[in-house]
Amino acid sequence: YTRTPVNTVWFSAILATLLGLLVFAGAQAINAVFSISVTASYVAYSIPIIARFVFENNFKPGPFNLGFFSLPCAIISVLWMAFMFLVFLFPTNPAPASAGDMNYSVVVLGSIMLFSILYYYFPKYGGVYWFKGPVRTVGDLNSAGKQRDARELDETGEARNSEEKKERGEKESVNVESTESAT
Repeated sequence: YTRTPVNTVWFSAILATLLGLLVFAGAQAINAVFSISVTASYVAYSIPIIARFVFENNFKPGPFNLGFFSLPCAIISVLWMAFMFLVFLFPTNPAPASAGDMNYSVVVLGSIMLFSILYYYFPKYGGVYWFKGPVRTVGDLNSAGKQRDARELDETGEARNSEEKKERGEKESVNVESTESAT
C-alpha cells in the first residue's frame, strides 16, 4: 500500500477528462475553461498573500525571506493578479452581440465562490464548526534541533543510529557473501 489517495487521483483524472471533452463543444466552452482556470489560480494565489498582511501578524518567516521587500512585492503581485483577474473575465469578442459570445467564467467562478462561502458557514455541517487549521508537520530548525542532528552523525557523515548501522552491516555482509559465492 503506497498511501496514495487513489480515490482522489481517479476523481481528478475523470474530472480532467470531462473538462477535456468540452473542446468538442466549441471554442467558447474551452475558452471558458481556460479563463476559469487562470482566474481561479489568481484567486488562490492572492488569498494567502492578502491574509499574510491584513490579518493578525503571527507569521514566522522561514529560511528564505524577502524581509523589507515582502510587503511591496505582495502589493505589486496582488494588484497585478487583480488586474489580470478582470482581464480574463472579459468576453473574447470586444462587442458581444449575443449570449453565445459572453464569457461565462464569471458566472461559474462566482457560483463556485458563493457556494463555497455558504457551505463554510452552513449551520452544524459547515467548515467553520470543524476546521481547526493546518497541522504543523515540519519542526523548527532551532539550535537544539541542529545539535541533535549533528550528534546523530559521526565525523565521516555517517549516521550513529544503531539500527541504521545494523541495517548497513546486514547489507554489507550480504554483499560480501554474494561476492564470495560468485568467485
